[in-house]
Amino acid sequence: MHRKSSAARIAALIGGLVLLGSSVLVRPAAMAAASPTRPFAGSFAHSQVTRGTATSRGRVLARDLARTAKPRPGIHSLPAIHPVLKASRPGATGPKVAAPILPVQSTATAGAAPRVTGFAGVTATTPGEAALEPPDPYLAVGPDSVVQVVNLLARITDRNGAAVTDLPLPDFFFVPAGGADTDPRVVYDPIHSRWVMTEASWDCTPGGGALFGHGALDVAISDTADPTGFWSVFFLPFIDQFPDFPGLGTSSDKAAISANIFEMKPRSAPGALDCIDTTLDGADLVAFDWSDMADGGNLTYSSVEPITNPALDHAFTLRPAIQAPATSPTIYWVGYVDNLAGGWNEAWGAVTGSVLAGTISFKTPSLLDTVVSPPIQPVPQPHQPTTPLTITEAVDERITDAVWQANKMTYVATYPCTPTGDSATRDCVRVTQLTTPPIAVSPNPQTAPTLLQDFLVAQTGKDLYMGGIGVSGNGALHAVWTRSSATAGDFPSTFSAYQLPSDPANALSAPLELAHGTATYPGTHWGDYVGVPQDPQDPNAVWQADEYSTTPTGGNWNTKVNQMVTGSGSTYVPIAPVRVLNTIAGVGLTGKFLSGAARTFQVAGAFGIPPNAKAITGNLAVTRQNGAGFASITVNPTNTPATSTINFPLGDVRANNLTTPLSATGTLSAIYKSTAGKTTDLVLDVTGYFLDDNSGATFTPITPVRLLNTSDPLSPTGKFQAGVPQTLQVTGVSGIPANATAISGNLAVLGQSAAGFVSVTPDPTSVPSTSTINFPLNDVRANGLTVQLSTTGLLTGSLSAVYIATPGATTDLVLDVNGYYVHDLLGLHFFPLNPGRRINTSIGSPIPIFHSVVPQTVAIDGHEGVPVGASAITGNLAVFQQTGAGFVSITPDPTTTPATSTINFPLGDVRANGVTVPTNGSGSMSFVYRAGTGKTTQLVLDVTGYFK
Repeated sequence: MHRKSSAARIAALIGGLVLLGSSVLVRPAAMAAASPTRPFAGSFAHSQVTRGTATSRGRVLARDLARTAKPRPGIHSLPAIHPVLKASRPGATGPKVAAPILPVQSTATAGAAPRVTGFAGVTATTPGEAALEPPDPYLAVGPDSVVQVVNLLARITDRNGAAVTDLPLPDFFFVPAGGADTDPRVVYDPIHSRWVMTEASWDCTPGGGALFGHGALDVAISDTADPTGFWSVFFLPFIDQFPDFPGLGTSSDKAAISANIFEMKPRSAPGALDCIDTTLDGADLVAFDWSDMADGGNLTYSSVEPITNPALDHAFTLRPAIQAPATSPTIYWVGYVDNLAGGWNEAWGAVTGSVLAGTISFKTPSLLDTVVSPPIQPVPQPHQPTTPLTITEAVDERITDAVWQANKMTYVATYPCTPTGDSATRDCVRVTQLTTPPIAVSPNPQTAPTLLQDFLVAQTGKDLYMGGIGVSGNGALHAVWTRSSATAGDFPSTFSAYQLPSDPANALSAPLELAHGTATYPGTHWGDYVGVPQDPQDPNAVWQADEYSTTPTGGNWNTKVNQMVTGSGSTYVPIAPVRVLNTIAGVGLTGKFLSGAARTFQVAGAFGIPPNAKAITGNLAVTRQNGAGFASITVNPTNTPATSTINFPLGDVRANNLTTPLSATGTLSAIYKSTAGKTTDLVLDVTGYFLDDNSGATFTPITPVRLLNTSDPLSPTGKFQAGVPQTLQVTGVSGIPANATAISGNLAVLGQSAAGFVSVTPDPTSVPSTSTINFPLNDVRANGLTVQLSTTGLLTGSLSAVYIATPGATTDLVLDVNGYYVHDLLGLHFFPLNPGRRINTSIGSPIPIFHSVVPQTVAIDGHEGVPVGASAITGNLAVFQQTGAGFVSITPDPTTTPATSTINFPLGDVRANGVTVPTNGSGSMSFVYRAGTGKTTQLVLDVTGYFK
């Protein structure tokens, strides 16, 4: 909390408040003896857990609020209570220890600077309620939107910074007159496709059981992934206490909010908002179930409090970790604890179970004093070139953010150190990373984490402070901080650096300036935190929106929103198809998939696919299902996938092409969604992989061209005979160069006289080990493909196909090609994306239902992680609720008479097809449905990557 606020709130909170604490502190006699798993005093017994229902404020439609809200008059100041380690409470007089010797202060990796794109964020001159000193610039990113919160304003834009919607937070959170609010944070959770926003608020009005006033933790949850839509707003009340500096963490099934609890005191005058005392009552931790948060109704919480729990009476600034992505049901947190010996230590803990089921467990925390060094006070105040020469009370030693990914918890704080070659103590950014061991069923004790790295980001003669950290989907760690010094021109500016998973511990890339400060900052406080969220679509990217100083023109700070991407794109290595998953034969996984249960299997590092593969192309088949449904291939396991890979009815062996990124550990996950208890087998064949280097081939998209159509009377080849392979020359035909190594396209089957499958391979074989398309009798069926071309003698540059069915059966095949790979750097690199839904006509997003022969064009750039300038995308196209059999074509430009098709389908079947298709010059693509007059269909397009 800072000396800032709005003009806003809380007289309306007086009635119906629930007591969450008192002024009586319960203190243990002493700390437990030191040990590697030493918990601090107190325990999280269930008798100490409060359960309640957050009070609803109502619902708000963000896009309407932006038009109707009016600025609030007056800005109130708050009493200074930072740095809170100086808070007036027995036994907490500040640590008396020397700075630890950390392994490294700065080490550059060989990695190139990240690709950075961005736009101007909120500034101190933004109209409304943002222009307070200082900002607290937190950020969240969704598939199509960016939400930035600064002071008392939320700004919603698209991923390019356009379509600005500004929300005054006092109105957004229904803050009535007479109070104030502060410290907003926002998170987007891609597993549940929801936004969560929090803040703290208070009044200084006695009554309703309060002697001095009321505090509240405000919580808002969006209905959908569109932050301009409806949000449900709640608050958790506090009597005579203020919940300062709330933190927000997530897991796969829960969210948690933390706060430092300060006592209240009499206000100085009627209407004043200065009733917050410097007496710290400890820390609070509140948990919610995602299923409860997403249903739009009442919001039930479980809380463990400093008053009823001696453990948290001695805790301070708990930081629940944001899972990036959410793959574990456990919420991990890290924070400080009073060691009752005149200092503070770091501690960690966890929250498990379910609030609604009554199994919530706030695991007893353990001290980290045998793992990491404690915080040091005081932290120097940052220098700057001109008067004032320092930013007074600019920084403190609190942990400001924590991120959890793949059993690693990473957190950041400001720390005093003497950089190499320096003679003075400077502000340095401390980054600590621990493994998180399995959580024990018993609440006490927990196994101690293992220290992975603990380093200082420091620079000779410079102050580096108030850092933020983020971890991209590919496991790259990014640090962001403010830098300034007494050197002329070195005004407070934003810098970043990163560490790749392949880099050694305690190492960072060379720093990169993101935003340059242009003037001395005249304020007395710097922002408390900077959010560095993971991009939910691009596994190589994180975002930031740190503040930097500017020449006063009505304000003293600006923010800059940046996307930071490591890697320069991937190249492709085609291979002869290899089967990496076959639950029938026990390849990859054993046993059928049960509906609703995600499973994970290894891809990279096995089957001849190298460990550093970042994405794969392949073919997914479903067989022996006893219930209709769909299957989703996802980067990380989830029981609630936002996209689908293949849709199927009962009793149909069906396959679908895919291009998908791998997880940071080289795995993929799959889930079958059907009615409860249903099962299916899945088969996945891989046809190639992408590497983050230039050792493979680059891609060139082309206007789709038909290379084979055996149903055409002029075709040089006749129908395919069962068991008889045929070879088709590809290179040197229709603009495909002689040195092409692979092609992408679409294979269709029609006129088959028996059910079976077709396998497309580089070289001819009558006994293929994999399949490309499976089909019943009398069905025109298509499947996308990315396939290696032959490199064998006279067959070089060709493809072969074989139809496997009963002897004597025949079928026609149609092959359209929409791009090719060449082993050079003249084409496009591939950038994998976590699957995201760009089109769903059934909900009118972004276009309505398709009518036959009426083309529609959809913008692709700037959506689902696809940047401006992408030349092609990979994804999955699905059709459903069609009123007539037909086909859909994707083309770069609108046309009612396409020369090729993308997906063929009968009446009454939900059908999908993997696609690799070019965009047009303006970053869009066109679709047309061909069927009988007046027929309609719904379409869904999921995007899994792009070429640029």
